[in-house]
Amino acid sequence: MSFSVRRLIPALFLAIAGAASAADAPPDVAVFIAQLDVKAGKVSEARNITPGKGNNFQPAFTPDGAAVVYTSGRSGSNNIYRYELAKGTTTAVTATKENLYSPTPLADGSGFSAIRVITADPAYGIEMNEPSLWLFGWNGKPVAPVVPTKRIGYHAWINPDLIAAFLVDDVPERNNHRAVIISRTTGQQTLLTAKPGRSLGRTADGKRALFVDQTDPAHWRICAMGAGDKEPQALVETPVGPEGEKDPNRSQYFVALPDGSMLMARGNLLLRWDGKAGSSFQPFAELADLGGVIRNIAASPDGRRLAFSVTLKP
Repeated sequence: MSFSVRRLIPALFLAIAGAASAADAPPDVAVFIAQLDVKAGKVSEARNITPGKGNNFQPAFTPDGAAVVYTSGRSGSNNIYRYELAKGTTTAVTATKENLYSPTPLADGSGFSAIRVITADPAYGIEMNEPSLWLFGWNGKPVAPVVPTKRIGYHAWINPDLIAAFLVDDVPERNNHRAVIISRTTGQQTLLTAKPGRSLGRTADGKRALFVDQTDPAHWRICAMGAGDKEPQALVETPVGPEGEKDPNRSQYFVALPDGSMLMARGNLLLRWDGKAGSSFQPFAELADLGGVIRNIAASPDGRRLAFSVTLKP
């Protein structure tokens, strides 16, 4: 079963509350950072950089690894914030009444891309009328759409020309979402899967998109595919959750590390796939004191730090 984006109203992009309905009070969500030592199998010094109540999610590292950017609803709308690791200081990058999601720093350091919602589709929360994915400068001002494509819900850069994108269906309740690769030069789209998960990435060599394929309800797989490939390559199955766990709550957030391995989370347990064909996700590090469930995960460019959002238990 593919997840229903409609259940994630009023914010498609929060996508971290899972089982909560629109009538429920949203949970508090925090962004944590931690040290990562893959060789030692250790995650240490985990700390909350967004103390207090509210929703803070979708962290990403800047290319130099010096800062983490994330989305926060603390101003009444979702804006982008930046946390400097050395100084321990937080600044607001944007200050707008519209909602911004999925801040992703550009490789050249010139700014970031983000999903922009001015007029929200009442069914899915996605932008109705304009291109969804925009370039922003570090002054917080929008520069231009990345591509003219509408209804992009999530994205990941493969290279300066190619992006992986989750396209939200324009028919409520049908939920025929797709994951594609889009060329900024030609506009050509390459289908990755018609049953995508919410997490996107790229391979360590920067040549292919990574995505969760949910075509087989019993076996969700992380796959890799490039714009010129005829079909995706299945890499590894996502970890199975506790018995009775509903599909929308199953783990599907992954992060690729520089060594070609990957991390996923199940509750407060991080699991690692070593990148070798035929192997599976194995327990890596348990973070018992987080006070909640790990969702979005990001890794610094050097693979020595993690940032992740945690849905806190009430």
